[in-house]
Amino acid sequence: MRIRYWTLLAAAVLLATVAGCAGSRAPRGPVSSPVPTKTLRPTFTATVPEPTLTPTPTEALPTETPVVVEPTATPEPPTPEPTATPEAAVLTVTSASLNVRSGPGTNYGVIGRLTNGQSVPVTGKNAAGTWWQFDYSGRNGWVIGTNVTVRNGELVQVAQNIPAAPTAAPRPTARPVAAQPAAPAPAPAPSLQFGLTGKIQLRPNTNPIVSVWCFVLNSSGNDLVNGTMRVLLGGSVLKEQAFTGGKPARGDAGYSSEYLYNGGCKVEVPASDGTYTAYLIDGGTQVSDAFTFTVSGDTNRTAIIEWKQK
Repeated sequence: MRIRYWTLLAAAVLLATVAGCAGSRAPRGPVSSPVPTKTLRPTFTATVPEPTLTPTPTEALPTETPVVVEPTATPEPPTPEPTATPEAAVLTVTSASLNVRSGPGTNYGVIGRLTNGQSVPVTGKNAAGTWWQFDYSGRNGWVIGTNVTVRNGELVQVAQNIPAAPTAAPRPTARPVAAQPAAPAPAPAPSLQFGLTGKIQLRPNTNPIVSVWCFVLNSSGNDLVNGTMRVLLGGSVLKEQAFTGGKPARGDAGYSSEYLYNGGCKVEVPASDGTYTAYLIDGGTQVSDAFTFTVSGDTNRTAIIEWKQK
Protein backbone atom coordinates (compact mmCIF):
# COMPACT_ATOMS: atom_id res chain seq x y z
CA MET A 1 0.00 0.00 0.00
CA ARG A 2 2.93 2.39 0.85
CA ILE A 3 4.70 1.71 -2.53
CA ARG A 4 1.54 2.53 -4.38
CA TYR A 5 1.29 5.84 -2.61
CA TRP A 6 4.80 6.98 -3.43
CA THR A 7 4.49 5.89 -7.05
CA LEU A 8 1.40 7.99 -7.55
CA LEU A 9 3.10 10.98 -5.83
CA ALA A 10 6.16 10.84 -8.09
CA ALA A 11 4.01 10.66 -11.20
CA ALA A 12 2.06 13.71 -10.09
CA VAL A 13 5.25 15.76 -9.47
CA LEU A 14 6.65 14.83 -12.87
CA LEU A 15 3.50 15.90 -14.64
CA ALA A 16 3.48 19.20 -12.83
CA THR A 17 7.08 19.98 -13.86
CA VAL A 18 6.50 19.22 -17.51
CA ALA A 19 3.43 21.36 -17.61
CA GLY A 20 5.29 24.29 -16.07
CA CYS A 21 8.09 24.22 -18.61
CA ALA A 22 5.82 24.19 -21.61
CA GLY A 23 3.88 27.23 -20.45
CA SER A 24 6.93 29.58 -20.01
CA ARG A 25 8.27 29.35 -23.58
CA ALA A 26 7.03 31.68 -26.34
CA PRO A 27 6.25 30.06 -29.52
CA ARG A 28 9.08 30.85 -31.98
CA GLY A 29 8.53 28.70 -34.96
CA PRO A 30 6.36 25.96 -35.94
CA VAL A 31 4.93 24.13 -33.21
CA SER A 32 6.64 20.92 -32.62
CA SER A 33 4.72 17.81 -32.32
CA PRO A 34 3.58 17.21 -28.78
CA VAL A 35 5.44 14.75 -26.83
CA PRO A 36 3.13 11.98 -26.05
CA THR A 37 2.18 11.84 -22.46
CA LYS A 38 2.85 8.62 -20.77
CA THR A 39 -0.25 7.22 -19.43
CA LEU A 40 0.14 6.00 -16.03
CA ARG A 41 -0.71 2.38 -15.67
CA PRO A 42 -2.95 1.83 -12.75
CA THR A 43 -1.38 -0.10 -10.09
CA PHE A 44 -3.12 -3.41 -9.63
CA THR A 45 -4.41 -3.81 -6.22
CA ALA A 46 -5.15 -7.30 -5.41
CA THR A 47 -8.50 -7.60 -3.93
CA VAL A 48 -8.60 -10.37 -1.51
CA PRO A 49 -12.05 -11.81 -1.79
CA GLU A 50 -13.71 -12.12 1.48
CA PRO A 51 -14.52 -15.67 2.17
CA THR A 52 -18.09 -16.50 1.54
CA LEU A 53 -19.53 -17.95 4.56
CA THR A 54 -21.51 -20.94 3.60
CA PRO A 55 -24.29 -21.25 6.03
CA THR A 56 -23.89 -24.37 7.95
CA PRO A 57 -27.04 -26.30 7.62
CA THR A 58 -28.78 -26.48 10.88
CA GLU A 59 -28.16 -29.84 12.24
CA ALA A 60 -31.41 -31.45 12.94
CA LEU A 61 -31.59 -32.33 16.49
CA PRO A 62 -32.49 -35.90 17.04
CA THR A 63 -36.14 -36.25 17.82
CA GLU A 64 -36.51 -37.45 21.34
CA THR A 65 -38.68 -40.48 21.53
CA PRO A 66 -41.55 -39.69 23.91
CA VAL A 67 -41.68 -41.86 26.96
CA VAL A 68 -44.99 -43.64 27.16
CA VAL A 69 -46.13 -43.83 30.75
CA GLU A 70 -47.96 -47.05 31.28
CA PRO A 71 -51.05 -46.66 33.50
CA THR A 72 -50.57 -48.07 36.93
CA ALA A 73 -52.73 -51.12 37.34
CA THR A 74 -55.19 -50.75 40.20
CA PRO A 75 -54.71 -53.73 42.49
CA GLU A 76 -57.83 -55.77 42.94
CA PRO A 77 -59.12 -55.83 46.52
CA PRO A 78 -58.51 -59.10 48.27
CA THR A 79 -61.41 -61.48 48.18
CA PRO A 80 -62.91 -61.53 51.67
CA GLU A 81 -62.96 -64.89 53.28
CA PRO A 82 -66.49 -66.16 53.88
CA THR A 83 -67.70 -65.61 57.41
CA ALA A 84 -68.82 -68.73 59.14
CA THR A 85 -72.58 -68.74 59.72
CA PRO A 86 -73.23 -69.01 63.46
CA GLU A 87 -75.13 -72.08 64.54
CA ALA A 88 -78.79 -71.41 65.27
CA ALA A 89 -80.06 -71.44 68.84
CA VAL A 90 -81.95 -74.60 69.84
CA LEU A 91 -83.91 -75.41 72.98
CA THR A 92 -84.39 -78.88 74.44
CA VAL A 93 -87.15 -79.83 76.88
CA THR A 94 -85.88 -81.19 80.21
CA SER A 95 -89.21 -81.88 81.97
CA ALA A 96 -91.59 -84.77 81.38
CA SER A 97 -93.94 -82.46 79.49
CA LEU A 98 -94.09 -78.73 78.94
CA ASN A 99 -96.98 -76.42 78.07
CA VAL A 100 -96.59 -74.28 74.95
CA ARG A 101 -98.26 -70.90 75.43
CA SER A 102 -99.30 -68.07 73.12
CA GLY A 103 -97.11 -65.59 75.01
CA PRO A 104 -94.30 -65.34 77.58
CA GLY A 105 -96.21 -65.92 80.81
CA THR A 106 -98.55 -68.26 82.61
CA ASN A 107 -101.38 -65.79 82.01
CA TYR A 108 -101.31 -66.65 78.28
CA GLY A 109 -103.39 -69.53 76.96
CA VAL A 110 -101.96 -73.01 76.30
CA ILE A 111 -101.74 -73.87 72.58
CA GLY A 112 -99.89 -77.18 72.80
CA ARG A 113 -97.31 -79.25 74.60
CA LEU A 114 -93.72 -80.48 74.16
CA THR A 115 -92.28 -83.68 75.60
CA ASN A 116 -89.01 -84.50 77.34
CA GLY A 117 -85.99 -84.42 75.02
CA GLN A 118 -87.83 -82.68 72.19
CA SER A 119 -85.70 -79.95 70.51
CA VAL A 120 -86.83 -76.99 68.39
CA PRO A 121 -85.04 -73.93 66.89
CA VAL A 122 -85.42 -70.74 68.95
CA THR A 123 -86.72 -67.60 67.18
CA GLY A 124 -86.85 -65.10 70.04
CA LYS A 125 -87.04 -64.43 73.77
CA ASN A 126 -88.70 -62.01 76.16
CA ALA A 127 -86.82 -58.99 77.53
CA ALA A 128 -85.99 -60.78 80.79
CA GLY A 129 -84.70 -63.87 78.96
CA THR A 130 -86.97 -66.15 81.03
CA TRP A 131 -89.21 -67.33 78.16
CA TRP A 132 -88.24 -68.62 74.70
CA GLN A 133 -90.15 -68.25 71.44
CA PHE A 134 -90.23 -70.80 68.59
CA ASP A 135 -92.37 -71.81 65.63
CA TYR A 136 -95.13 -74.12 66.78
CA SER A 137 -97.08 -75.42 63.76
CA GLY A 138 -97.03 -71.99 62.10
CA ARG A 139 -97.75 -70.08 65.31
CA ASN A 140 -95.45 -68.30 67.75
CA GLY A 141 -95.17 -70.64 70.71
CA TRP A 142 -93.53 -69.81 74.05
CA VAL A 143 -92.07 -72.04 76.78
CA ILE A 144 -90.69 -71.13 80.18
CA GLY A 145 -86.90 -71.22 80.47
CA THR A 146 -86.80 -73.21 83.74
CA ASN A 147 -87.82 -76.42 81.97
CA VAL A 148 -85.51 -76.25 78.95
CA THR A 149 -81.83 -75.98 78.06
CA VAL A 150 -80.85 -73.58 75.27
CA ARG A 151 -77.78 -73.89 73.04
CA ASN A 152 -76.42 -70.60 71.62
CA GLY A 153 -79.01 -68.65 73.56
CA GLU A 154 -76.75 -65.58 73.51
CA LEU A 155 -77.48 -65.24 69.78
CA VAL A 156 -81.23 -64.89 70.31
CA GLN A 157 -82.74 -61.41 70.03
CA VAL A 158 -85.75 -60.13 71.97
CA ALA A 159 -88.88 -60.96 69.95
CA GLN A 160 -90.59 -57.98 68.29
CA ASN A 161 -94.03 -59.57 68.07
CA ILE A 162 -94.78 -60.34 71.72
CA PRO A 163 -98.57 -60.28 72.16
CA ALA A 164 -100.13 -58.08 74.78
CA ALA A 165 -100.77 -59.82 78.06
CA PRO A 166 -104.38 -60.94 78.41
CA THR A 167 -106.50 -59.08 80.92
CA ALA A 168 -107.03 -61.13 84.04
CA ALA A 169 -110.59 -62.13 84.63
CA PRO A 170 -112.04 -60.30 87.62
CA ARG A 171 -112.30 -62.34 90.76
CA PRO A 172 -115.88 -63.35 91.36
CA THR A 173 -117.36 -61.64 94.33
CA ALA A 174 -120.22 -62.87 96.44
CA ARG A 175 -123.38 -60.93 96.03
CA PRO A 176 -124.54 -59.25 99.20
CA VAL A 177 -127.32 -61.18 100.85
CA ALA A 178 -130.31 -59.16 101.90
CA ALA A 179 -131.25 -59.40 105.52
CA GLN A 180 -133.81 -62.12 106.05
CA PRO A 181 -136.20 -62.52 108.90
CA ALA A 182 -135.21 -65.08 111.47
CA ALA A 183 -135.82 -68.49 110.06
CA PRO A 184 -137.05 -71.39 112.06
CA ALA A 185 -134.45 -73.76 113.37
CA PRO A 186 -133.11 -75.84 110.42
CA ALA A 187 -133.84 -79.47 110.25
CA PRO A 188 -131.02 -81.72 111.27
CA ALA A 189 -128.49 -82.09 108.47
CA PRO A 190 -128.55 -85.44 106.74
CA SER A 191 -125.67 -87.69 107.44
CA LEU A 192 -122.83 -87.42 104.93
CA GLN A 193 -122.97 -90.24 102.41
CA PHE A 194 -119.46 -90.02 100.90
CA GLY A 195 -116.09 -89.88 102.59
CA LEU A 196 -112.63 -88.92 101.34
CA THR A 197 -110.44 -91.91 100.48
CA GLY A 198 -107.10 -90.29 101.08
CA LYS A 199 -106.06 -90.74 97.46
CA ILE A 200 -105.95 -87.01 96.85
CA GLN A 201 -103.39 -85.28 94.64
CA LEU A 202 -102.33 -81.65 94.61
CA ARG A 203 -100.17 -80.52 91.70
CA PRO A 204 -98.62 -77.25 90.53
CA ASN A 205 -99.92 -75.79 87.29
CA THR A 206 -98.51 -72.94 85.22
CA ASN A 207 -101.85 -72.41 83.48
CA PRO A 208 -103.70 -69.31 84.72
CA ILE A 209 -106.53 -71.46 86.11
CA VAL A 210 -107.38 -73.56 89.15
CA SER A 211 -108.64 -77.06 88.18
CA VAL A 212 -110.61 -79.40 90.48
CA TRP A 213 -111.30 -83.00 89.35
CA CYS A 214 -113.36 -85.64 91.17
CA PHE A 215 -113.39 -89.44 91.18
CA VAL A 216 -116.50 -90.83 93.03
CA LEU A 217 -116.92 -94.56 93.73
CA ASN A 218 -119.82 -96.57 95.12
CA SER A 219 -119.56 -98.44 98.39
CA SER A 220 -117.98 -101.50 96.74
CA GLY A 221 -115.39 -99.31 95.04
CA ASN A 222 -116.10 -100.96 91.70
CA ASP A 223 -118.43 -98.50 89.99
CA LEU A 224 -118.71 -94.75 89.61
CA VAL A 225 -121.85 -92.87 90.63
CA ASN A 226 -123.61 -89.73 89.44
CA GLY A 227 -123.57 -86.54 91.43
CA THR A 228 -122.72 -82.84 91.63
CA MET A 229 -119.56 -81.18 92.96
CA ARG A 230 -119.50 -77.68 94.45
CA VAL A 231 -116.31 -75.54 94.57
CA LEU A 232 -115.92 -72.48 96.81
CA LEU A 233 -113.24 -69.81 97.29
CA GLY A 234 -113.11 -68.24 100.74
CA GLY A 235 -116.67 -69.39 101.47
CA SER A 236 -118.16 -68.06 98.19
CA VAL A 237 -119.51 -70.55 95.68
CA LEU A 238 -117.53 -70.42 92.42
CA LYS A 239 -119.19 -73.22 90.47
CA GLU A 240 -121.31 -76.40 90.73
CA GLN A 241 -120.60 -79.17 88.23
CA ALA A 242 -122.77 -82.26 87.57
CA PHE A 243 -121.03 -85.48 86.58
CA THR A 244 -121.90 -89.03 85.53
CA GLY A 245 -120.87 -92.52 86.50
CA GLY A 246 -119.96 -95.29 84.08
CA LYS A 247 -116.51 -95.68 82.61
CA PRO A 248 -113.90 -93.34 84.15
CA ALA A 249 -112.15 -90.72 82.02
CA ARG A 250 -108.37 -90.29 81.96
CA GLY A 251 -106.59 -87.02 82.63
CA ASP A 252 -103.13 -86.36 81.07
CA ALA A 253 -103.57 -89.52 79.03
CA GLY A 254 -100.30 -90.97 77.79
CA TYR A 255 -98.18 -89.19 80.42
CA SER A 256 -96.66 -90.45 83.65
CA SER A 257 -98.97 -88.05 85.49
CA GLU A 258 -102.15 -89.76 84.18
CA TYR A 259 -105.13 -89.98 86.55
CA LEU A 260 -108.82 -91.10 86.51
CA TYR A 261 -111.93 -89.01 87.05
CA ASN A 262 -115.69 -89.15 86.52
CA GLY A 263 -116.82 -88.00 83.12
CA GLY A 264 -117.61 -84.29 83.34
CA CYS A 265 -116.41 -83.90 86.91
CA LYS A 266 -114.05 -81.02 86.27
CA VAL A 267 -114.29 -77.42 87.48
CA GLU A 268 -111.93 -74.75 86.10
CA VAL A 269 -111.92 -71.15 87.35
CA PRO A 270 -109.50 -68.20 86.87
CA ALA A 271 -106.47 -68.65 89.10
CA SER A 272 -106.53 -66.64 92.31
CA ASP A 273 -104.56 -67.16 95.48
CA GLY A 274 -106.66 -68.23 98.46
CA THR A 275 -108.39 -71.14 100.20
CA TYR A 276 -110.57 -73.42 98.08
CA THR A 277 -113.14 -75.98 99.28
CA ALA A 278 -114.83 -78.80 97.35
CA TYR A 279 -117.58 -81.26 98.32
CA LEU A 280 -120.48 -83.23 96.82
CA ILE A 281 -124.07 -81.99 96.99
CA ASP A 282 -127.49 -83.53 96.46
CA GLY A 283 -130.37 -81.13 95.91
CA GLY A 284 -128.16 -78.29 97.09
CA THR A 285 -127.24 -80.08 100.33
CA GLN A 286 -123.74 -81.23 101.18
CA VAL A 287 -123.51 -85.02 101.13
CA SER A 288 -119.72 -85.62 101.39
CA ASP A 289 -116.73 -84.68 103.43
CA ALA A 290 -115.25 -81.36 102.35
CA PHE A 291 -111.69 -81.07 101.01
CA THR A 292 -109.89 -77.76 101.53
CA PHE A 293 -106.62 -76.65 99.88
CA THR A 294 -104.67 -73.40 99.52
CA VAL A 295 -103.42 -71.96 96.22
CA SER A 296 -100.36 -69.68 96.16
CA GLY A 297 -98.86 -68.77 92.77
CA ASP A 298 -98.49 -71.95 90.69
CA THR A 299 -98.67 -74.18 93.79
CA ASN A 300 -101.70 -76.49 94.23
CA ARG A 301 -103.52 -75.15 91.18
CA THR A 302 -104.63 -78.69 90.29
CA ALA A 303 -106.58 -80.80 92.82
CA ILE A 304 -107.66 -84.40 92.10
CA ILE A 305 -110.14 -85.53 94.81
CA GLU A 306 -111.45 -89.06 95.38
CA TRP A 307 -114.68 -89.85 97.34
CA LYS A 308 -116.19 -93.22 98.15
CA GLN A 309 -119.72 -93.99 99.22
CA LYS A 310 -119.94 -94.93 102.90
